[in-house]
Amino acid sequence: MKPPFSGLRPERLTLWLLLLALSTLFLCSFDKGYFYRPGVDSWDSAKNLAIAENLSPDHHFRLFVGRRQGSGGAPAYEMYSRFPVGGYALIKLAILPFGNDLSASILAARILMLLLFGAAALLAFLSLSRITSHRWAALAATLAAFSSWYMLLFGNAVSVEYSVDLFAVMLVFHGMVVFV
Repeated sequence: MKPPFSGLRPERLTLWLLLLALSTLFLCSFDKGYFYRPGVDSWDSAKNLAIAENLSPDHHFRLFVGRRQGSGGAPAYEMYSRFPVGGYALIKLAILPFGNDLSASILAARILMLLLFGAAALLAFLSLSRITSHRWAALAATLAAFSSWYMLLFGNAVSVEYSVDLFAVMLVFHGMVVFV
């Protein structure tokens, strides 16, 4: 009788351990009420969901947080156009199938953020293992960086500035490591 992990190659063990850590983070981040914690991450998540929701042809693809009735009855928009539209488009695509179901939209957007966070960690690991040629050092550095308080606090906040930008930076970095 073969041992249970006898077919697992040693060079793949670090990758499996990273995926196990990321899946644990993914499964443990859906405790009840996590999205509604008081603080900046909940405000940021609500703001980014509102911006993504308003990114539609009905609103001429404007990035705005709110709309109120201005002087003379014309709508006045609270514009928010600091960041590129790509991250908001990703959030919009994630929440589009759920229509007016707010809880499903929040869940879909949070899952997207966690997937992007996990993909960024995987890209960091692959880049570091290629640079250092030492998979265990790459695993240790990736787990140390991606398990910091800041990363775990904002890892599933619905935000363009955190998971989406982190993924984009790690994707560009990995591209530079592989092709340069």
